[in-house]
Amino acid sequence: MDFQIYDISVVPLIMFLTKLAQELGLPKKFCPLVSLVLGIIIGIAYFAPNNILKGIIIGIFLAASSVGFYSGPRNVYQGCKLKCIEKNKIKRKDDNAT
Repeated sequence: MDFQIYDISVVPLIMFLTKLAQELGLPKKFCPLVSLVLGIIIGIAYFAPNNILKGIIIGIFLAASSVGFYSGPRNVYQGCKLKCIEKNKIKRKDDNAT
């Protein structure tokens, strides 16, 4: 499989579709996961339809390139961490009320 120069346009496409999902109401913390799913789908369907494992690996790198290798997982982690903190605060308020 040979990459062509126009194949790099897939990264901005994933960025656009992820941003579109965010504008339609998807919470920001889930954007890296949407990007990962899109990347894997495009990796399998477009780049390596005959080799699923290769398509998945390419898709992971496409998704990581579109959201950033560091900021994507960090956003998911921080979003889950904030949700856990909010749940604990609600539990504490309920415990104090009784």
